Amino acid sequence: MNDVQKLERQLKAMANERRLLIIKELKKKSNMSVSELADALGTSIFPMSQHLRILRAAEIVIYKRRGRHVTYRLLLPQQQPIKQIIAQL
Repeated sequence: MNDVQKLERQLKAMANERRLLIIKELKKKSNMSVSELADALGTSIFPMSQHLRILRAAEIVIYKRRGRHVTYRLLLPQQQPIKQIIAQL
């Protein structure tokens, strides 16, 4: 995947209000679990997991697993256009 394709994938992943709110929360709190994000945004765990899967596939977030506990955080640094979008949140 070249840089242009990666940027396209990331912009598509971020073209969703809920995913932008997830990024905003992770920007504020650094590491959060699926249930913490779901509680913070007033949604259930299943749709939150689906949004995180899309953000993970676009290489915007990464996760760390410790046993059954999984936390997510923003994957930084990003390409300049993505940095600018995240900075505005």
